[in-house]
Amino acid sequence: MTIEVYSKHIIRIQKPTISYALEIENLVRNSPPLDLNSTYHYFIQSHYFNETCAIAINEIDQVVGFVSGFQDPKKSDTLFIWQVAISKDARGSGLASKLIHFILQEHPHMQFIETTITKDNASSISLFNKISRELNTNIIEEPFLDKSKHFLNQHDSENLFRIGPFKILKENP
Repeated sequence: MTIEVYSKHIIRIQKPTISYALEIENLVRNSPPLDLNSTYHYFIQSHYFNETCAIAINEIDQVVGFVSGFQDPKKSDTLFIWQVAISKDARGSGLASKLIHFILQEHPHMQFIETTITKDNASSISLFNKISRELNTNIIEEPFLDKSKHFLNQHDSENLFRIGPFKILKENP
């Protein structure tokens, strides 16, 4: 499924393919405070995990948004969102939320979203609170990975956010 989003520009939302992996990496590189993964990682996500990822492409075929995720192997009703990256020009347009909803439309059996966020990442916290409101459900935050215990003081602590339960009604094409 591909959808078009109209704002100032036409934005196409679709599943990523490996042909976009380098652009995805560049987008993440230019989206602090996101952790940049290896180039290989973005190729793997765009190929093996593309069913639970989404990209936004502008009129000149540039990637302006990316959401990576995967179905939790232990909880088949849970979508874990790994990264959300939106280009500077596309921020504030609701594109991140549209990308997440695109993935959920492809997987109407999902009833929960999980993600981890550092306490100082206000934009991500705001996004997932918005998603919770849009899905008319709860959001729970709890400690997950500790700065000193897990990251040896090389990365800030990550809290786990769990949104749900919710019910996705599949839209007709």
